[in-house]
Amino acid sequence: MTVTNITQNELFTVRVYKRYGANVWANNYEVRARQDVPFAQTAIIDLVNALTNLEQPIYPSYIRIDRAVVSTYQPDSIPYNPDNFTTIPIGAPGGAGFSTDPMPLEYCLFVRRVTASGRPGKLLYRGVFEENTVTTADLRPIVSPGRLNQLQNHFSSWFASFLGNNNPFEMVMASGQENIQVRLVQGLAVSQSIVLKQVGNAYFDRRP
Repeated sequence: MTVTNITQNELFTVRVYKRYGANVWANNYEVRARQDVPFAQTAIIDLVNALTNLEQPIYPSYIRIDRAVVSTYQPDSIPYNPDNFTTIPIGAPGGAGFSTDPMPLEYCLFVRRVTASGRPGKLLYRGVFEENTVTTADLRPIVSPGRLNQLQNHFSSWFASFLGNNNPFEMVMASGQENIQVRLVQGLAVSQSIVLKQVGNAYFDRRP
């Protein structure tokens, strides 16, 4: 299993890094090859571009999508093999136009990875809220209804596009190292709840 020779059902992790000042954090995605992939390098770049298209519209311009690290699902350093991972530079600014003051980085958008069985997975995105997109319910922060609809439309549209376009990868949830459990992601559902995570929270500490 390598990123240079991709065969059907192989699992990969994609870590997409964001940067704002001294703050660097990442989101993890797991994907599975639907088929043998004859042009692996091109497919990997296309995969990173697709995930950039998912993330770029939700971030303001002062947050940069810095790079992506694509690696085999098994740890890429035990034993070390340079063909087990690759780094793709991105350097793209966010595309969301904020008109009010940004909310602190601790405010995180919560997106569920919907599966046919078991608990849904969790994706958290920090730095995507401004003041006029946050309100409260029962003294807890929530996404405003208008922004919630915008975000859900974006994630749903992106997911439908990701499934099509002759994409050789599908989004999955994978867990374990020896007896790996894999569940197919069937959709992305944006929650109205806002999750508060400290800047140094381990969820975002994705080692390159």
